[in-house]
Amino acid sequence: MKKLICLLAVLVMILGASLSAGAFSIDADGSYLFGLGSDPKGQGFAAHAKAQITGEFFADAAFSYLNFKGKDSTTRQDTLFTVGALYRVAKENDLQVFVGAGYGMFSFKAAGPEPTDGDPTSAQGIYGKFAVKLVPADKVTLLADVGYAPKFKSGDTAKNLITARATVSYELMDNISVQGTVKHYRTGDYNSGILVGGGVSVSF
Repeated sequence: MKKLICLLAVLVMILGASLSAGAFSIDADGSYLFGLGSDPKGQGFAAHAKAQITGEFFADAAFSYLNFKGKDSTTRQDTLFTVGALYRVAKENDLQVFVGAGYGMFSFKAAGPEPTDGDPTSAQGIYGKFAVKLVPADKVTLLADVGYAPKFKSGDTAKNLITARATVSYELMDNISVQGTVKHYRTGDYNSGILVGGGVSVSF
């Protein structure tokens, strides 16, 4: 719980710093997610935020907390947090393209059929990111991003991390939308499977 509070505090500080620096816009969203067709199946929540700092530069952060349970009663808890910066390389009326990089932290705790208080294991590393924002119709927005960390280190072991997300949102009122989300991540033997869900997004 302390780690969760610390990660959320970092996200709040990033948004606060962006506002104090005169950010032009902030996009944030939160979703409840559950797994489809995978074993173990996960469920939990995810949050994302992007704040324009100046010109074409943006601060970018994402957080997810998921619980997994397998058919053999094994369990796992995953926490994934990334923070970085994006540069907008293209901007049209209905399309924006971003590239960027940052630092990611992943922690997981696995247990067998009997409940245990196993020590969590963590991994971290630098990642690159590619993102697209598309407005295909009035009040409809599509977002997609892919992140890749070539050397996500856990102790002396280095593995890659891949994350992917896509959302479709519909604006109900000014700056408030409902959204559907698909999310996936994988590092080493830890695979989220396909996660789907829904939530709310805000922009201002």
